Amino acid sequence: MNIIDNLLRDGDNLYDQWNLTDIPFAESAEKLDRLAQVFTGREAELSQVVNLLRSRDAKSILVYGWIGIGKTAFVRLLLEGLKRNLGDRVLTARIKLEANTDLSTAALIALAREMPNDEWAPSQLNCMGLRSSLPLRSRKTTAGADMGFKATVEESTVAPEAPQFPTLSFEDLLDRALQKHERVIIAIDDLDKQDPARARQLLLNAQGLLKGRAWFLLTGHPSGITHDYLISDRGLFDLSLKLEPLDPDTSYAMLVKYLNSARRRPITNPNPANPAAVHPFTPETARALCAVAEGVPRWLNRYGSYILLKAAELKAPQIDEDTLQVGLAYARNQLRGQAGLTPQDYYLLDLVLEKGAISDDSITLDELERLKAEAFNEILPRLDKLVEFDLLKRMPTERATEYAPVPLLGDEPEDA
Repeated sequence: MNIIDNLLRDGDNLYDQWNLTDIPFAESAEKLDRLAQVFTGREAELSQVVNLLRSRDAKSILVYGWIGIGKTAFVRLLLEGLKRNLGDRVLTARIKLEANTDLSTAALIALAREMPNDEWAPSQLNCMGLRSSLPLRSRKTTAGADMGFKATVEESTVAPEAPQFPTLSFEDLLDRALQKHERVIIAIDDLDKQDPARARQLLLNAQGLLKGRAWFLLTGHPSGITHDYLISDRGLFDLSLKLEPLDPDTSYAMLVKYLNSARRRPITNPNPANPAAVHPFTPETARALCAVAEGVPRWLNRYGSYILLKAAELKAPQIDEDTLQVGLAYARNQLRGQAGLTPQDYYLLDLVLEKGAISDDSITLDELERLKAEAFNEILPRLDKLVEFDLLKRMPTERATEYAPVPLLGDEPEDA
């Protein structure tokens, strides 16, 4: 045997001790191929949406909450369940909102991708330079002058062009979809990845779209979107649904489901009260992991993955308290060492760690000057970048915009 054979054999033996086939955690719901197995909680929120879906009139729904709270997983689970139970009665489509894309164009792309057999839908994708199952081609026929009037056919690919009127193009395609399906549901994810001012303008421009004949599910976070006058006064959404952090018991049950989704041998009693349900964690270290994740599913996944990776390196048969602390220290280092962070980002992060929290009320003029900014709003994009990297969290306060370290960094020892 060579070194690779030995490493694979040793790793296989350790994972067999853990009763796992692999590390079951995934930082993004997009990467989960077994979402229904691990999704936990949110019964009340799902019930609200399902009840609203019984309406005959199309509705628009906003699912909002902070980054990592599970918005994408929530929408994915809902759409998959609808498709599974209603079949062809409903056509569902989901798309991430990319930069410089309006909601009408996003909806048009999402719908066209779910209608590959429609003669018109692929042409819409081709016109935008997007891949479809059928290329858009132009044919030119020339009649021959010889006996028999033979004809020649010339075919060329049409150059892509963006739709000049995306809302009207979407409505035309929606007409065709509604001839075959009772309802069309379009989910547009990641409105929170846009600048808040742009997000508000996108919503303003899409008022007619959101009140049309298609159902819409949008996801975003509270900053500049859900508390905006477009929602409260103009009533763009028939339901604004906030996803809160999970309570400790629900987080624990989620951890059990993730681990059980990768078991080599089924556990006869998968009840969370059974210590074997969280192996290789102990019930105490499993609870500690849930506590540091503070009910945020993405944090639970990231920290859990880092801890198992470190435990594998240590060849630990069980994640006891000592192994947990080493794993959490490893997670801190991994979070701080992510690619894409600049020296200015690290300086800002260290400032927040030093102060414990930072807001428009607490930052000083001297600190702003050191950050090469004149006003607090100038550093908001950098703070939001650190939130996206799971280094900071935005505090739920109405008085001021305030940021604090994630609990894993906030509890960092002095000598770490």
